[in-house]
Amino acid sequence: FDQAKIIIPALVGTGYPGDKLYLVDGNLADYSKDFAPGLIAGSKGTLPGLDVGTLGDFTERLLEVDPTLKDFSYAAESYDSVMLIALAAYAANDVSGAKIADFLRQVSGGEGEGEKVSDFKAAAKALADGKQVNYDGFSGPVTFDENGDPTEATIGVYEYKADNTYKRIN
Repeated sequence: FDQAKIIIPALVGTGYPGDKLYLVDGNLADYSKDFAPGLIAGSKGTLPGLDVGTLGDFTERLLEVDPTLKDFSYAAESYDSVMLIALAAYAANDVSGAKIADFLRQVSGGEGEGEKVSDFKAAAKALADGKQVNYDGFSGPVTFDENGDPTEATIGVYEYKADNTYKRIN
């Protein structure tokens, strides 16, 4: 979304206040090398997902796999998606898409509380013991409703500082 590097200064150049911009994940970026200091100070933006600073050693584990990683957007959510698919396949004893879909709600806690689990080993043991599980992963609770839709998600709100870098404010 490099267009923002042209559009934002042009917009502010027309007199639109730089602190009134509201950006989204596609154009929320470090503009410290691109814009004059303070150009967008006070503007805000959103980025789906958790504050990566709250993920503990999760990001360190990802860096062990790929030391060049710079962006962890959706990392926890992606990991949890894979875990839920694996757990649904395990619970269904089937790897077909239809069967996995049938069991996603069950392993996410969407069909009742179930035993809280946060890793595959504990969840597989509980399922093998005939228990219902409620997987809560790195991204937090991941519960699907009767339509198969997630019942909650996290979106971070960020604010730009004078150096045109952003910081999470919620």
